[in-house]
Formats: sequence, C-alpha cells, structure tokens
Amino acid sequence: MLVGIDIIDIDRVRKAVERAPRFLSRIYTQQEIEYCFSKSDPYPSLAVRFAAREAVRKLDPVFCSGILFKEIEIFIHEDGRPELIMHGAALEKCSQHGISDFSISLSHSKTQAVAAVIARKEVIK
Repeated sequence: MLVGIDIIDIDRVRKAVERAPRFLSRIYTQQEIEYCFSKSDPYPSLAVRFAAREAVRKLDPVFCSGILFKEIEIFIHEDGRPELIMHGAALEKCSQHGISDFSISLSHSKTQAVAAVIARKEVIK
C-alpha cells in the first residue's frame, strides 16, 4: 500500500490565481475549473485539488517528475464521492509501476485544504 497526504492554505491558491490567471489552466483540467467556479467560493475546491495532486506526488517517487499537474484529475460523482483519474504520463507511470486502486479523501476548513490518497502497488516481476 502507498499513502500520500498534503495540506495547503486556501489563501495561497487564491493568491496564485490572482497573480497569474494562467495558473488555472496549467494545474487544473477544464472540467475541474468549471466545477470549482460553479461554487460561490471556488478557492477551497481548487485548493483541495491542488493538495490531492501533491498527495499523489508523495505516494511514490515515480510521481515526483515527468508528469504535468493536470494529468492528475479529481472527478466528483453525483453522490459527492471523489475519484482520482490519471491521464497521459501519470497513467503511463501507474501502468509501468503497477500502481492502481486509488482511494482519495478530500476535506477543507475555512483556511486549509487537505487530501489523502491511498493506492496499491504490485510487485512487477
């Protein structure tokens, strides 16, 4: 089992978006941007997705380089359950290194967002 966790100040994400609007398109998928900005305050949702990406990077050294932030996507099902979806190089690294069965938990307070990710890693022979 692999475990990754990250916490971030929501205001840090707000400031990044205000300083460089391009930050949104570099980090998030279009679907995530639309979902977050459908909220009255998009910043907690944006921050928790950033924390989730960082939690994935902490799962295993294979995720520390060679993948784009937007290759890690958080999808919210109608019942509110989050799902981690990998794209591109992130998906390729999962396949090459036997990493699968992701579980994700997202939460935030007024000031901080936290994400925890658990995955299974098979021994590749």
